[in-house]
Amino acid sequence: MKAVKRIVVIILLIAGSLGTQAQSELTLPFMNDVFQNTYLNPATQFEHSVSLGLPILSSLQLQVIHNGFVPYSFLKIDGNTISFSPDKLDRQLRERNLLFANANIDLFHLKLRVQNWDVWYGIRQRQELSLYYPKAMISALVPGIATYVGSTMDFTPLGVNGSMYREHTLGAATQFGKWTFGGRMSLLHGLTNVNLNPEKLEVSVEDDMYALSGSSDATLKTSGLPGDSLTNMDFSQFGDFDGVSIGSFADLRNFLQTNYTANYLTRFRNPGFALSGAVSYKYDSRTTFTFAFSDLGFISWSDSTKAFSVEGQYEFNGLDMLSEALAGNQVSADTLLKDFASNFSTKEDYEFSYRTWLHPKFYLSASYQVARRTYVGANLYGVVNRRFYPALTVGVTQGLGRVFNLALSASMNQRTLTNIGFGLMIKPGPFQIYLLADNIYAPLVDPLTFTNMNFRFGVNMVFGRVKTPQGLPYR
Repeated sequence: MKAVKRIVVIILLIAGSLGTQAQSELTLPFMNDVFQNTYLNPATQFEHSVSLGLPILSSLQLQVIHNGFVPYSFLKIDGNTISFSPDKLDRQLRERNLLFANANIDLFHLKLRVQNWDVWYGIRQRQELSLYYPKAMISALVPGIATYVGSTMDFTPLGVNGSMYREHTLGAATQFGKWTFGGRMSLLHGLTNVNLNPEKLEVSVEDDMYALSGSSDATLKTSGLPGDSLTNMDFSQFGDFDGVSIGSFADLRNFLQTNYTANYLTRFRNPGFALSGAVSYKYDSRTTFTFAFSDLGFISWSDSTKAFSVEGQYEFNGLDMLSEALAGNQVSADTLLKDFASNFSTKEDYEFSYRTWLHPKFYLSASYQVARRTYVGANLYGVVNRRFYPALTVGVTQGLGRVFNLALSASMNQRTLTNIGFGLMIKPGPFQIYLLADNIYAPLVDPLTFTNMNFRFGVNMVFGRVKTPQGLPYR
């Protein structure tokens, strides 16, 4: 009966995520003894009583995602021949499509086991960029603008949100009977942000002569960009590091005070806050269920803020270039663009504040211990980035000796089923070396199925043991 219940749970997890996609770390949740798992699941219980991460040893995570289309659906390669089907590409695209990239660097962490509590403090440097592009943008280029005669091309989904910020996080987890509770609070300080989220951005094609009418209400907001306006950037403020010599604490202090780059990276002018939490329930000696959320928070931007607004309407009925040329008038693309832009009102604002939200992540899992050191599980994972993107992963972990752990995963993610991931953890002495990748099949074997990539590598120092090692004993 218990086995039937476990199977039902896993089937429900799979059914709940069919046909969906996400931007997430899909293999990391299976590596319970790696500290970085706490960023997804604060209720993680560790094998070691102490985990330490230093800037020169800690973790680097890179991720790239596009979810607008799968290349193989409209591209075919046969020898030296490439076939392209524009209509299939048009059917793949959604009204809003996402191109996402991020890079996270763990600068420091210290985790301690104190009686029945795990407590930790960590610092991360985070960079992420979301580019949103509308279906109309690609359709106008590929099938052609003729397909929009008598209709409107809606570019309102166009947008960008790019941020660079520092995270200081304090977390704790403890166990009460069959329940384990964990949470962490993060203090954020933003460094740079670029944000565009138009209220209205439309272009109508009036007739077969392709007369156009445009309507715009869009504002580009930025914070932390050097220069006195968006049209006059001055990156020379960052200076250079040539000839820098730091031989004493006084030299270091002077460098931080006078060098713009160092001052930029250490300032605290755009505060933010985030919450993460998790709860695990041990159903029996082999089965565990977990729910977790992370990055529920925001950043308030007020330092060096600038905004560039474009509003207005315009009708463009074309230009008889032959008549203009016969009349001796010069006509250039630059002239046409300036004439078009002059019909919109533009405005620059300074010294204001605005708020951007992080991308909250949610995580639901079921884990079953098949053998002493063998675990299988299913994870339903999702993230909110102007809409909710879920993904499903099933995986298995195996311990081999006290110095080796291996995880394999398969995910339904970004419209593809060939998302094969792996995780490797090796522990020579006090060093815990780990390598994780969520999608290794597409880039190496079939690039036309490539829609996402996630990679993480790092080194932690671990000491003490508080539970049975997940590995086969030495012979």
